Amino acid sequence: MAEATPARRSLRLSMWAALGLVALGGAELASAAFFHAFAGRFPFREPQRFTLSAGQIAGLRGHFDPELGWRQAYPTEFGERPRPRSHGPVGLAVFGDSFVHGDEVGDAETWAEGLASRAGRDVLNFGTGGYGPDQALLLYRRLASRLPAPVVGLGFTGENVNRVVNRYRPFYFRETGLPYPKPRFAVRGGRLELIPQPLRSVDELARLGDPQTIEELGRGDAHYGTGFPSFGFPFLRLALHPAVWRHALAGTPRGELSGARQNHWRGEGREVFLAVLDAFVAEARAHGRAAVLLLLPGADDVRLVREGRGAPGRRAVLEHCAAGGHACFDGVGALASLETADAAALFAPGGHPSAEGNRRLAAALHAFLAARPELSRDLTPPPVRR
Repeated sequence: MAEATPARRSLRLSMWAALGLVALGGAELASAAFFHAFAGRFPFREPQRFTLSAGQIAGLRGHFDPELGWRQAYPTEFGERPRPRSHGPVGLAVFGDSFVHGDEVGDAETWAEGLASRAGRDVLNFGTGGYGPDQALLLYRRLASRLPAPVVGLGFTGENVNRVVNRYRPFYFRETGLPYPKPRFAVRGGRLELIPQPLRSVDELARLGDPQTIEELGRGDAHYGTGFPSFGFPFLRLALHPAVWRHALAGTPRGELSGARQNHWRGEGREVFLAVLDAFVAEARAHGRAAVLLLLPGADDVRLVREGRGAPGRRAVLEHCAAGGHACFDGVGALASLETADAAALFAPGGHPSAEGNRRLAAALHAFLAARPELSRDLTPPPVRR
């Protein structure tokens, strides 16, 4: 058989290359058609889905805070939630999220106000909707030198572990009414280090309309899909990306974030969360104050405990407090142990304690504090003058 000439070999290679290109092009077209048809079933890294419009950005200006992310400061002496009446000298200042603030009840119905009434001392309520314990710690640092409170409390729920590994709230909660960037902490070399949010002025809020800023915020955020490819050409790489298939099979839809379905009580979230609690206690003591940690109850937490299952983070927090000698009030256990036929009456429709739930919580917290001299000496009713 005659040996193939160089021209024939070149022709054969060209034919194979052409066939390869056709096959590759067909695979790309098939992949593009598939992912466009079933895009809703797959997660992708899509920073443009998290950019804000000019109108949305304008709506953020009133509550933007370059250090804390956002803050709802009331027109009171320290920016705390208004109190219907004064009960005496300030005994306690509390920091945290909406469960500290007392969302879904009026000013006179919060557990903080109920505690003040029982203790005969004012309670300053610095709870802020959407806050993580990290932001609450930073707010305490800001106010620490001015506060007249001899006791300070940090309130949180087990869900808050998701917030301490978050840098842009929409990554964690897509439909949030608070689409702000936020600071967070990281534990490095055994030390708590602050990662500030990058927008340093109201004018810089405009950057939230830029996908590059979204990508910047995504770095170091456990809820952003940095491990996913972006949606677009070449689509064949999507078909070959294991994370896309792994999360699709787990039921993670497009636009939902990689971290939202993770248990952040395992890994970095737990480490950062507990380090923030330790920092709050240590800094309070450095200011000559007593500190109390407040594990507050959501409706799901109480239901899980009543069913004999563990509320997320409850065991981790209580064991950590016991090991560190921290005073920690178990509000989940306090409401779960109540003998009431109508457990739903303890909670409002949004899952926060109702007026009745707040009343019961205040009573249990007052009893907890009264049993601890280091906390109760400044939270007891003043002597009656005759």
